[in-house]
Amino acid sequence: MITTSARRMAAVLAACLLAVLPAAAGAASAAATVVATRPGDGGQGRTTFGVQPSAAKKPDARPHFSYGATPGAAVKDHIAVFNYGKEPLTLRVYAGDAFTTADGGFDLFAAHHRSTDVGSWVKLGKNLLSVPGRSHVVVPFTLTVPRNATPGDHTGGIVASLSAVRSDKKGSKVAVDQRVGARIYLRVAGELRPRLTVEGLHTSYHGTANPFGTGSATVTYTVRNTGNVRLAAHQAVRMRDLFGGKATVFGAHDIAELLPGDAVKVTASATGVLPAVRDTTVVTVDPRPVRGDIKHRVLPRVTRVEDFWAVPWALLALLLVAAGALTLLLVRRRRRRGAGPGAPDQRPAAARSKQAVGLAAILLTAGTVVAGAPADAQAAEAGGLAAEAGGLAVSPARGSDTQPITLRAVAPCPARTSNVIARVRGAGFPRDGQIVVGNAPLATYPEAPGGGLSIPLTYTMRDYASTAGFTTLRGTYSFTVSCLRGAFDLTSLRDFTGSLRFTAKDAYQDGTRVAVKAPGAKTPGQSEQPVPPDVSGGGTGAGAGSPAGGAGAAAPSAPANGSGTPGTPVTAADAAAGDSNTSFIAWSVGGFAVGLLALLTGVVHWARGRRTRAAEPAASD
Repeated sequence: MITTSARRMAAVLAACLLAVLPAAAGAASAAATVVATRPGDGGQGRTTFGVQPSAAKKPDARPHFSYGATPGAAVKDHIAVFNYGKEPLTLRVYAGDAFTTADGGFDLFAAHHRSTDVGSWVKLGKNLLSVPGRSHVVVPFTLTVPRNATPGDHTGGIVASLSAVRSDKKGSKVAVDQRVGARIYLRVAGELRPRLTVEGLHTSYHGTANPFGTGSATVTYTVRNTGNVRLAAHQAVRMRDLFGGKATVFGAHDIAELLPGDAVKVTASATGVLPAVRDTTVVTVDPRPVRGDIKHRVLPRVTRVEDFWAVPWALLALLLVAAGALTLLLVRRRRRRGAGPGAPDQRPAAARSKQAVGLAAILLTAGTVVAGAPADAQAAEAGGLAAEAGGLAVSPARGSDTQPITLRAVAPCPARTSNVIARVRGAGFPRDGQIVVGNAPLATYPEAPGGGLSIPLTYTMRDYASTAGFTTLRGTYSFTVSCLRGAFDLTSLRDFTGSLRFTAKDAYQDGTRVAVKAPGAKTPGQSEQPVPPDVSGGGTGAGAGSPAGGAGAAAPSAPANGSGTPGTPVTAADAAAGDSNTSFIAWSVGGFAVGLLALLTGVVHWARGRRTRAAEPAASD
């Protein structure tokens, strides 16, 4: 068993090494490789090419191009273009400006975009390059800084592109441009002004059908780099109500790099928001130097505060019904008092029917209140059961496929645990799962709050998908953390299992937690019952520095329809969360309408009683 696993791991490591050579580890954009289709072959042949910084004769180990210069200076350097395939390639090489993507990533503009910054300052020795198979070509270039260049950071890159023609399902020809680039970071001498701003802060409250319960809210805002230095940022979103209570906010992850002039839109979610009519959202952003940059002067914290409406509509509906019931009661007491003792009940049948309608409205509204309460109670109960049974949670609970995540177990590993290993399974990944945490000592990972196990993953879901050879993440992906007896003893003392579910393109949320396997369950090296493998996701690509996948225990993969892993029950918390908006709207509108009906009924009876008493003196005369 150990020999077979060792061979599989050796094969995977060899494949990954071939994909990233001669890149420096951890520099995905500096020495990246892509799988591309050769032009003119109808999409059948496949080859791989890449770029990386180089000296005049051979490539070096720089992760990217980084320069410091004064206005008017000229910098000469080289870039190596690799062809890992057997057949020669004709590649187009050009320079372009960089920009920050919507999810906070780094990218370069396409060739048709007119560069106005670093991309226009670079002059390459060749723009059309023929690279023989299994070789590389070194291309010289010169970066000339204009005399009127502004101080601060200027960012761009050099791109190698391969134009290809593919056929779609209908047989139509489609032009495809495969690109891979190396970053250029240039800092022009002068005054550095690191500064971030927060713009467009807005909070939307989503209520609850329970008059005495709490709702949720969505916070959106934009972080913009208004300085001249690329910066990272630590974000925090806090929410408090009129009485000083606080809500739980998640989704505001840190920004790894924000280029000058660019902006990133952030969306955060909050639960446990008390509808106190007027609540408050506070957003704080702490600018920080990017990794590897110098430490700037003390950067000012940016704080934005917004008050938002959190109206307790369900509670107002209940109060309206209570007011209607009180009105009916007063009307009945006045009518009885006006009739005198022993007088027969001369109320017409229509009046009695209207009172019956009002009573039915009150009872229906009371039923609404009772039915609205269990939604939150069931969700809380389901969450408590999940915590008691044991499981694995994904933190942050909502995020994107480019965001680092942490696996948090609800309990620690058994006392005899020496090492831990973690795998991910789902559509696109190997049937046996892909290793996301190698066979590492348990002492490597800190203890989570509450005494559980906290394992931060080194790479993102997009990185793991790229290593597995696909680009589209869909449906549910399950994680399994195994507590091993030793580094070479694959006996699992305890397994923690959890999942995340992609609810939209590139966006996920924490999925269904499942119960922990009992001690003595099948080890990671043992195979479980076979199931048909999933169809791997389409797309290609590999990035340097991406983690190596590995063979592990065979387990059912998540189906492509996103319904979750076989045998994984959906908790009541997930079901209640999925139907919360619909039930809230239905119960709120219904309760408000019924309460208004009860109030109108009482007003009508009161008005009729007034007219009857006004007519009594005339009748006696």
